[in-house]
Amino acid sequence: MHLRIYIFFLFKLFCGLASNERKFSIDYTRHEFMLDDKPFRYISGEIHYFRIPLIYWRDRLKKIRSGGLNAIQVYIPWNYHETKKWQYNFTEKYDVVRFLQMAQEEGLFVLLRPGPYICAEWENGGLPWWLTKNVSISLRSSDKNYLNEVKKWWNILMNKIKPQLYKNGGNILMIQIENEYGSYDACDKKYLEFLRDETWEILGNDVVLYTTDGASDEMLKCGSIEGVFPTVDFGVVSNESKVMDYFDLQKKYSKGGPLVNSEFYSGWFTGWGQRKWNFPDTKSIINTMTWMWNFNASFSIYMMAGGTSFEYWNGKVNDGTLVTTSYDYNAPIHEDGDIGNTYNSIQDWISQLDNWKWKPRFEAKNITRMSYGKIRVDPIKYSVNLMAENCVPRWAPLTFEEFNSPYGFLIYRVNTDSKYLRNISIPGIKDAGYIIINNDYVGKINSTSSALKVNYTGDFTIQIVTENMGRQNYETIHDIKGIINNRAYFDNKTSNHWQSCYMTTEIIDNHFFRKGKMRFIKNDKVTGPTILLGTLDISDVHDTYISLPGFTKGVVVINGYNIGRYWNVMGPQQSLYVPASFLKKGSNRIIIFELEGNVSCNSSNGCFVHFIKDSIWNWEKE
Repeated sequence: MHLRIYIFFLFKLFCGLASNERKFSIDYTRHEFMLDDKPFRYISGEIHYFRIPLIYWRDRLKKIRSGGLNAIQVYIPWNYHETKKWQYNFTEKYDVVRFLQMAQEEGLFVLLRPGPYICAEWENGGLPWWLTKNVSISLRSSDKNYLNEVKKWWNILMNKIKPQLYKNGGNILMIQIENEYGSYDACDKKYLEFLRDETWEILGNDVVLYTTDGASDEMLKCGSIEGVFPTVDFGVVSNESKVMDYFDLQKKYSKGGPLVNSEFYSGWFTGWGQRKWNFPDTKSIINTMTWMWNFNASFSIYMMAGGTSFEYWNGKVNDGTLVTTSYDYNAPIHEDGDIGNTYNSIQDWISQLDNWKWKPRFEAKNITRMSYGKIRVDPIKYSVNLMAENCVPRWAPLTFEEFNSPYGFLIYRVNTDSKYLRNISIPGIKDAGYIIINNDYVGKINSTSSALKVNYTGDFTIQIVTENMGRQNYETIHDIKGIINNRAYFDNKTSNHWQSCYMTTEIIDNHFFRKGKMRFIKNDKVTGPTILLGTLDISDVHDTYISLPGFTKGVVVINGYNIGRYWNVMGPQQSLYVPASFLKKGSNRIIIFELEGNVSCNSSNGCFVHFIKDSIWNWEKE
């Protein structure tokens, strides 16, 4: 009798534990997601923690939840966390686990996209630069050298995020492997199977994995594998039947399960020089969302919250277009956290949905920004000479990768053993070079215009400030930077006398604010690569923007923070976002590294930059 009672209580205990088990799955017959054995749908928003200042993570997450969404979708860029090989960073602004926990605290589920390739208009598509040092490695393939590196990273990352899985008490529902792999010509199924198997080995084969591909037969064919749920992506469409066409393609490969648009585009990224305003209107966004909803689909708005590619994290697409520093994306929540008409319309639309328990909260507020006025910045004489450090002599110029200097700039010094110079041609330049002879700026070259006529006789020194403008993020290639294969010609001759010199914004900051007095340019125009220094004195700290009228192209460093690139002559972006966390009460040190010059100012009449409340764009609207 006692044994029966004991067995009964054991059974009840087991049943109680089983009934409390957290589980997320797919019912392929009923065409639904299941959350704890109940039908589930999501309206998600894409957000990039790596593009948002740490102090505003919670603000953006609150706004997403306040909008009525119940999930976020988020990439994890490998190169952000392992910039240096075997040196992993998951602290402070790199603490992705804290970001996921914060999302859970705000009532948001997570659809996680760890790559290892992410695209996202992010430098090198999220792949570490050091992978490209091995020119024989085949990226995004089953090449054993590539897989060995992925395996190491995967073991670190998956064990980090494992406690945040829904089944473990966290909020991660699904994990995407790779990203739009069907758009890549490799079509290597063994690689995708490796990612699937490695993920399941660490996390368990009950974790739902998914892929995302463009809504075309060819892309889904190469991007889908057995055991991984395929989803599609598409933006605004003109009619309901087009939505069904896209979902019919998904159904062809999913063999059941729910309909999912993993990237519903509320806007698009902007490239330097792309000044045509070409974003979907709010009505079209709501119409397409309505059609997807009526088909019982789940979807993720890309982007729900815009951001900023600070430092040198912007990508380059395969047509050579360089992505702007701002990744505002015309998102419902803008780069600076402001909400507007699109956000309000989405919020209103969700509030009217039947049987949607994650109702909007209507509590989102914009963040205060400040206009601090203009300040004077003064140009430094012989800036380039002062910036070069750790120069390495070689018979040929070192690439960024060979120098282990992944981002920003290298300075090359070359001796031609000649007493005259008429022509310079550097077809091996990646991406741009600014040429200085005898401390005089003589012109620029780049990948599409690599020749320059000069006229020098006697003794002369040549310096080439070489800019890495961002590695290709779409499809990915071995996008090596610097002067490649010694393809540099001086009057049609190569040189065997080179120095390659290291330069970072940290070097700039150390030199010009921590090493005493500088010599300023007097009564001369600012031409070519030049450092300009200034100080912003403030009594209250708020977000702001900096605009640089008259300046051409360069980067801005504030209190040691590289806030990104400007390129005014190309547009459309004409200002850079400065979050409050980059500023302090009192004096703030401002460094501008101008590459081409500002002929409208000098030390006599002054060079000025402006700290303004709102962003500036010079769009050409039709």
